[in-house]
Amino acid sequence: MKSNLLFLFVILTSFAYAQENSCANKEKQLVQYLSDNENTKALELWKDVNTTCPKHSENLYALGNRILQYEIEIADKKDKVTKVNDLLQFFNQYDKYFPANKNGNFEKRAIAQFTYNVGTPQEVFANLDKAFEKEKATFANSQAIYNYFDLYFAHYKENKAVIPQIELLDKYCAVSSLLAEKSILYPSKKEEYQRVELGIDLLMKDFLTKENMVSFAQKKLDTNSSDISWLEPAARVLSVKCKNEPIFEKVASKLDQINPNSISAYYLATYYLNTGNQDEAIEWYSKSAELEPNKFEKATTYYSIASILSNSDKATSQKMVFNALENNPNNGRYYIFLANLYVNSLEECGSNAIEKNAIYKLASNTALKAMDVEPRLKPTAQAMSSDYLKKISFDKISKVKSATIGCWIQQKVEF
Repeated sequence: MKSNLLFLFVILTSFAYAQENSCANKEKQLVQYLSDNENTKALELWKDVNTTCPKHSENLYALGNRILQYEIEIADKKDKVTKVNDLLQFFNQYDKYFPANKNGNFEKRAIAQFTYNVGTPQEVFANLDKAFEKEKATFANSQAIYNYFDLYFAHYKENKAVIPQIELLDKYCAVSSLLAEKSILYPSKKEEYQRVELGIDLLMKDFLTKENMVSFAQKKLDTNSSDISWLEPAARVLSVKCKNEPIFEKVASKLDQINPNSISAYYLATYYLNTGNQDEAIEWYSKSAELEPNKFEKATTYYSIASILSNSDKATSQKMVFNALENNPNNGRYYIFLANLYVNSLEECGSNAIEKNAIYKLASNTALKAMDVEPRLKPTAQAMSSDYLKKISFDKISKVKSATIGCWIQQKVEF
């Protein structure tokens, strides 16, 4: 009896090994067919592999996906629906035999459906909803994300009598957070995600009101006080609609406590600026600039500080523009700003005619730098320079060739 069982075990083991070896060989052959563009042979072999080797390897499914996608592309219009349905069945089998896969098959199902107009909107939404809930790590197609929110929004409008508005705002925040996350993960697609953000903002324009967002944030903050995925989008909307509302400061402060970065600091700066606390605003703007890794964004923040201080603290304003130029030397607007800053200090820093002439000359030189870095500013820069030079006047016997401007400007000018 024992010998019979051993014999049976050997037979079964040998059969399993032979089958596995056969599947491996078929996989190699399939790779070769695809490499040689022998698509008809690849399809026939895939039909066999799909039946005989469904558990062999995930790589087989990657190959099968290529084959079925090609079949859809070359199919006649009347056959496309059948081919797309074959692909949907393929994803079902893939998930059945490899349930822990990271291929994002729910998203891929939905993309195939809305690309080829197969299935109902409800079916597309069901797949996108599963992608959002179960496969968020791989849910990254910008069009799919937009379609998901668009379909959810349509569903809400049809059922708003039974769906609370707070659920709509929750979904908006969740999708907005996903877009922000994907923008960081895939910087080359940042503009795509930003367009989607603008698109869903447009859909939500009647709901993202000051009253709605203040009420929403007040109700949800306590339960989401440590949830970055809620705090970030809530703060973003509040920064536009509710700049001087106390709830904005609370949300931004929570965000900064959990994840201090240039954005959280910028939100707090925005709040303090809009509530009349300029010193606090400057402190947070400075922190935002220091934390910002992107040089262009850093320059923009420094320029914001310079603009705020242009009347009250010209010395610091000049310093901030220099910081902006250090990070983005090709922005001509910064030179235009500096030229105006100098001229507006004529009475403050020009204690005599020579110093006033020097200020006009410095402003003229500075304005011309704008067109050197940004040719499109040439008309503006030349007009400003010409206007300043006309205001310089020396008496006929004067031999002044240079002058040093003191005050906060601290620059020497050659005439």
